[in-house]
Amino acid sequence: MSVLEKIPTFLIVGVLVIIFVCLKRHARSARLTLWTVGWTLVFTHFLAQLLEPDHVRANSFLAALDSGSLQAAVVTFLVSVSSVAEDRAKRTLLLLVLGVPSVLYMVCACYDVHASWPYVLCLAACFGGAVCFFFKVSGKMSLSLEAATFLCSLAGVWAIRAALRGSFQEGTMALLAIGFGFAAVFICRNHWRPSPAILTIAGGFFTWGATFPIRLLIDRLTPHLIIPAELWHTPRLFVALGMILAVVEDKSESIAGMQHKAESLNRQLERFSAITSRLLSGAEFDTICPAIASAITDVTSFTAAVVQLEDAERSLRVCGSSGLSAESLRRLQAQTEHWTLDHIKSICFNAQLMGKNSYLVPPQEAIPFVPRDNPAACLGSGNGEELLIPLCSDGGAYLGCIRLAAPRDTSTIHALELSHIEMLAADLALAVELKALHTQLVWSEKLAALGQLLAGVAHELNNPLTAIMGYGELINDAIAGPHARDHLAKMVGEARRMKRIIDNLLRFSRQSARDTQATQFSPVVQQVLALREYHTRTRNVRVELDIAPDLPLLAANEDEIKQILLNLFNNSNDALEGMPGRKQISIRAYQSGPRAVIEVEDTGPGFGNLSRALDPFYTTKPVGKGTGLGLSVCYGIVKKRGGDLEIENVKPHGARVTIKLLLAEAPAQTLLAAVATA
Repeated sequence: MSVLEKIPTFLIVGVLVIIFVCLKRHARSARLTLWTVGWTLVFTHFLAQLLEPDHVRANSFLAALDSGSLQAAVVTFLVSVSSVAEDRAKRTLLLLVLGVPSVLYMVCACYDVHASWPYVLCLAACFGGAVCFFFKVSGKMSLSLEAATFLCSLAGVWAIRAALRGSFQEGTMALLAIGFGFAAVFICRNHWRPSPAILTIAGGFFTWGATFPIRLLIDRLTPHLIIPAELWHTPRLFVALGMILAVVEDKSESIAGMQHKAESLNRQLERFSAITSRLLSGAEFDTICPAIASAITDVTSFTAAVVQLEDAERSLRVCGSSGLSAESLRRLQAQTEHWTLDHIKSICFNAQLMGKNSYLVPPQEAIPFVPRDNPAACLGSGNGEELLIPLCSDGGAYLGCIRLAAPRDTSTIHALELSHIEMLAADLALAVELKALHTQLVWSEKLAALGQLLAGVAHELNNPLTAIMGYGELINDAIAGPHARDHLAKMVGEARRMKRIIDNLLRFSRQSARDTQATQFSPVVQQVLALREYHTRTRNVRVELDIAPDLPLLAANEDEIKQILLNLFNNSNDALEGMPGRKQISIRAYQSGPRAVIEVEDTGPGFGNLSRALDPFYTTKPVGKGTGLGLSVCYGIVKKRGGDLEIENVKPHGARVTIKLLLAEAPAQTLLAAVATA
């Protein structure tokens, strides 16, 4: 061929190289990178042919560049469609196993090496190494691949036999033909889909490989037959066209997949937004939690979901589930029968963080999810994992959890999808917290109204009691009988006691001056105990006082001390209610440096959750009995006065609250007292 006849093919291949380089910038993959390298080598092959003289034998370097670059391109194309194309280590090993001996064979042939042993070694290394590699990688090979390997081995034996006889053209033809032929087999085996791209690539590789034995036969049988060179180059163009179509198809599938994901995420947002609206509107949790679980399984990749919230007994209950069989639900309820919010906290502490607020549960804690549609399958015991999303308040308190059946390969979980579920969990936690706050607010308003009513009743009772006491004393003076006078004195004494109780109630409800910041502790304790005397007596609660007689004044006003003591006393009384054995409340007060230490200790069951006991509205009492504000209010008062409040459980059972308050400054001594002291 003349130079002018070679230029069109050379330019076409050059344009193909530019196209593949541009495609590689927009679609990154190992296969496309190998295709770009392969066509660059084909371009080098045609460049060497363009530089070769027309009617004179080319020098050895150009011939080696021509044949070697074409053989390297064959190896590159073969590796690009193999099963190891995306594995960098295996891909590099296969390129070396096939490329080094085959290219070396071509170089030896171009430099007219006459010894047979280099050719035999190259062919044996190439064919033998390829067979060993594919058997090691594939393990058990298919029947079609075994047949192709057998034919490849026969061709290798044929080429080695020819090399031993001093004919090296057969080896060149075998390496090129088998390389392109196996590329056609691999593209169909590893990337098969009934698309124009795959069919074009496979057909192009097969016919490209077939041109080499056909040309060999034509050269030997009809050496004078002239066939246009463009006909031999046509399969290459088909391969290039098929590769470009494959890139376009992959890009189209990628775009379609992204659109599908976007539609799926939009459906998730719409469904979750509707649930959030219901949460904000105050829907009941018994209806909203099943809807949450159903939405998760309907619009996400998770096949099972369970929503658990804390009940009135402070244990977890299943409020909603979806995708689980009845057996799995029974197993879940049995497993979490004695669970509390502390158990969720401990699981999250030991689990692997998957998202911002989702954890991969350890296998020993995971639920063996049994799908509702397929009871024979079990997700969580081998085929899947469990994700736990805790429901947390803004203050970090745990309110419940959402448990999900996740796939075994957690890397397949869509991060944005998981983020949407976490946001839904945050909305649910907010709704739970708001409902609890609303309930406690209503209860607090009832208590405030009851306090006002009690203050009014106390005022109204004061006048009749005063009259009873006055008339009782008058009657006592008029009666002469000692027995009757004794009964009348007892009646007047009880009336006076009733008046003291009412006075204590009024004093407690009355706001004192806020600037009063010095209080004697002992009288305040006596007043609080008088208010709760009936309660402690009827419940057989023994109160023990140990107050230092020289305790200085406290740097707090009387109302604040009363409120602290009454809250602590009420908590201890409630804790002792229903407890067997000895019931005792101990109140101790003593000075420790510049502070007064007040300890209130009981023999009850102790604090159930020390980390949450000081949180506002957290209570372990039954619904309607406690507001969850007692300790929180005490903590706020103590902190405002510059003090500290500590809680602890004591052994073998019981609880202790320790309050440290600053002491009031001692009044200044008079000048006379100071001089006398001096």
